[in-house]
Amino acid sequence: MNTFGDVPLPGLEFAFQPRPAIVISRRAYSSQIAPTEATIERFWNRVIKAPSNGCWIFTGAVSGGDGYGRITWRSGGLSRTMSAHRFALLLAYGDDTTGTVGEHRCNEPLCVRVDDAHVIPSTQTANLRYAVACGRAGAHRATGDGRTRAERSIAVRAAVLSGWDPITYAHAAGHTGHAHTPRLF
Repeated sequence: MNTFGDVPLPGLEFAFQPRPAIVISRRAYSSQIAPTEATIERFWNRVIKAPSNGCWIFTGAVSGGDGYGRITWRSGGLSRTMSAHRFALLLAYGDDTTGTVGEHRCNEPLCVRVDDAHVIPSTQTANLRYAVACGRAGAHRATGDGRTRAERSIAVRAAVLSGWDPITYAHAAGHTGHAHTPRLF
């Protein structure tokens, strides 16, 4: 009884050569490495501050999934990546925020201003309650104007890269009403 492998095929005199396994090298990761001074400086160089009590917008990398800023650094052959707002909390509080989440009271995913009106350490439960109360919860995290939160964040980042302009920011963020126009109701 012949199997498929036993059938001679004319013109194919070579022997089967299996391909070597593809090995993807990955950097060693640690959630314990502290940020270097160069990383902290790089972080602050990517922050645009709105005047008075406004948001501080992170203009570095933006996650395509959730629209939050991301920062990565390396030290001693290890790397670490975290959300930009969590990085700001790390700088403000050190490791005292372990086990907490960063809650955006200002509802701006790229904001890194650690302040009671902007980014605060919170619990996951309290953060979700706040998101639901503000109408920004949901599996797809839509912005209400057809864009994903990541698309909105990328537009906001592009709008402030050259410096703070409230009109350009408002347009990118999806705020269409004039901030100084009194509401009718």
